[in-house]
Amino acid sequence: MVEGPAPLPPAQAVDLGCGTGIQARYLAEHGWSVTALDYTPEAITAASRRDPGSRVVWRVADVTEPDAVDPQGQLAGATSLLLDNGCLHGIPAERRQGWATTVNTLAAPEAILLLRAAPRRRRGIGPRGIDEGDVTALLADRWRPVTAPGPNWFSYALVPPTAVPIADRVRDLPDPVTEAPYRSDPVDPG
Repeated sequence: MVEGPAPLPPAQAVDLGCGTGIQARYLAEHGWSVTALDYTPEAITAASRRDPGSRVVWRVADVTEPDAVDPQGQLAGATSLLLDNGCLHGIPAERRQGWATTVNTLAAPEAILLLRAAPRRRRGIGPRGIDEGDVTALLADRWRPVTAPGPNWFSYALVPPTAVPIADRVRDLPDPVTEAPYRSDPVDPG
């Protein structure tokens, strides 16, 4: 999607649950304006240290809370690529609708949602996973499936009310900065 035979033109991207920021930095290296989010301050701190040029906006935020994800409202309706590489499948079922609200709020017309998720499992350590039917139900009628890049990946395109060229829907964003607050207390992930 970025370097292939028919790459998406670089625009605004949001990495939901960015972890160490590998994908966020990759997109930024290929001309995308990227905001990367993670719930854990330690992940954002580590990711931002690997971005010495500050090409990515790093933000500590709960992806199930749209106002925390986009506090200034600059990304709403302006995000062409939403990337979730292993975040949604770890969110408790009762909070997943918040994730869907965030995705729907951020999406520009004709946006692409690229989602990698482990299939649902009943037992064991780690995230419980999510099935394609559950993802489709979360996205309701606003998104349609498109060809996924590989196993455990889901890809969706926003069903546009009107076609708007990507160049016309990307807003000017502020220069990237690190927005992760320093925390000295450990975060309990569980």
